[in-house]
Amino acid sequence: MKYALFSGCRTGFDIPQHPKSAKAVLSRLNVKVEELDFGCCGYPVKEKNLDAFLLLSIRNLAIAQAHHLPVLTLCKCCFGSLKQAEHYFQNDAEKRVMINRILEKEGLHYGGGVRVHHMLTLLDREVDTGIIQRSIVHPLDGIKVAASYGCHALRPATITGFDDHPNAPTIFERIIRLTGAETVNWSKRLECCGNPLLDKNSTLARGFILNKYETAKQEGADLICTACNYCHMQYEYGRDIILKSGSTTPIPAVLLTQLLGRAMGLEKELRGVETAA
Repeated sequence: MKYALFSGCRTGFDIPQHPKSAKAVLSRLNVKVEELDFGCCGYPVKEKNLDAFLLLSIRNLAIAQAHHLPVLTLCKCCFGSLKQAEHYFQNDAEKRVMINRILEKEGLHYGGGVRVHHMLTLLDREVDTGIIQRSIVHPLDGIKVAASYGCHALRPATITGFDDHPNAPTIFERIIRLTGAETVNWSKRLECCGNPLLDKNSTLARGFILNKYETAKQEGADLICTACNYCHMQYEYGRDIILKSGSTTPIPAVLLTQLLGRAMGLEKELRGVETAA
């Protein structure tokens, strides 16, 4: 089982712990990954120029196809972008011609059909549950975890196919429970973290993330778990605001791969990378 690992643009600078913890967890599960010369998924320009978005996204799928590999994303925004670009590509003949005409200048061509997984869909559908369970050596018994879903993997459900029940998903909780932790059915789990609004309306974006922090704590969570680069950066932004205010101490927000790494006893592999308490 081998995948082209699509870490996303922001990880190298903002959250290098995401690909590091992901690779450690995947190695423990005997899932092989290869890092290709990927570029941006196109998400930041989607609302400004659809053609630019499609070209950026499809270029990555063309690179994966040239290496005969499916794609594994760590970020839900990247996942949603690649899935939506594939949908556009398959259903718009003019854009297929346009995109491939430009890709030819790099010696690339995309024929469609590259499979795209998010870390959660990979663990839920491609990796045997028994293998994950046997890898858990330090069960997170007694820890209550609030799964923060993020927006772009869930919608539009007919395109992303992230969960069979997009309005009441359970895929995130199913994976968290494999660590031995208890999941919290908190009321804000499907709501936006506010990151897409940060440059447009910082007050509104700030309110979104602080409300999520407050609600998760009120509803009994010990940790908030993320599986998206942008969501995690937004939680770090909210954490800084709370700490500077001095009003309270925010509960930790950790990546799914960090949570799994802790339960798998990967402290040595993740040395220098903050993990769940």
